Amino acid sequence: MVELTYDEAQLYNTAVALGKFQGLHKGHLLLIEKILSLSKNEGLNSVVFTIDINNSKMINTKQDRKDILEGLNIDTHIECKFTPEFAAMQPYEFVKNVLYHKLGAKYVVVGTDFCFGSNRAGNVDTLKSYEKEFGYKVIAIKKLSIDDNIISSSIIRELIENGDMEAVQEYMGRPYFIQGIVRKGRMLGRTIDFPTTNLYPPSDKLLPPFGAYETRITISDKCYKAITNIGNNPTISEDNRITVETHIINFDGDLYDNHIKVDFVRFIREQKRFMDVSELREQLLLDKASVMHQ
Repeated sequence: MVELTYDEAQLYNTAVALGKFQGLHKGHLLLIEKILSLSKNEGLNSVVFTIDINNSKMINTKQDRKDILEGLNIDTHIECKFTPEFAAMQPYEFVKNVLYHKLGAKYVVVGTDFCFGSNRAGNVDTLKSYEKEFGYKVIAIKKLSIDDNIISSSIIRELIENGDMEAVQEYMGRPYFIQGIVRKGRMLGRTIDFPTTNLYPPSDKLLPPFGAYETRITISDKCYKAITNIGNNPTISEDNRITVETHIINFDGDLYDNHIKVDFVRFIREQKRFMDVSELREQLLLDKASVMHQ
């Protein structure tokens, strides 16, 4: 997959999916599946055009989004920062300068509620009104719902903040994950027979509530059950640094400096301060039993 900034883009004969794509959830995947189908059937370049509006913690970091899109076999991803200049663009300007000149769009795929241009003045009907002039066709995809709730990034954000990992997976179509490079920690886990891999999450990554989670990790194409603690280690630490510590069940190996991805399955319990490491170990044994019997 080719990664381009807005300024770098100069494409031709494309099928373009437009949106913010903050969660890359099941609804977004419908748009992406459509451009992939058009790309295959009509020999077009499949393009995801992300309007990058990040005013809060991100469901997917930029690296997360890149990895997900690469896994979907998108040809090109364009990241467009929502600058004041871009925000001020009139709908006609957007169609002419972006869709026609920069993207060479033959198909434009959006959600039915898509709005664009200064003060959100443009919508799907606006896009369709310029089809003949600029030689593209608009395909508007209806929003997906689960239990009468329209799937949206804001709902997924709320579910993550509540620690409802099962519902997050249902809405996103994949488990919520945190990824990064394994770093050395305090090595305490090894002294109580619970060695852990330690990740320091990016500062802009949205985290579930502090506590213990059932997770999964794939290593060398083998999937392992695991227990992951998110928090600041109140029993043994006073620096309040947030860590993602994962004990991988039935795995004995050195993962330092390796990249891993931790998939979250379900919330087990809240973070708490223990009297000592012995009490901590007893709780970890209970957590492990809970995960192993799932």
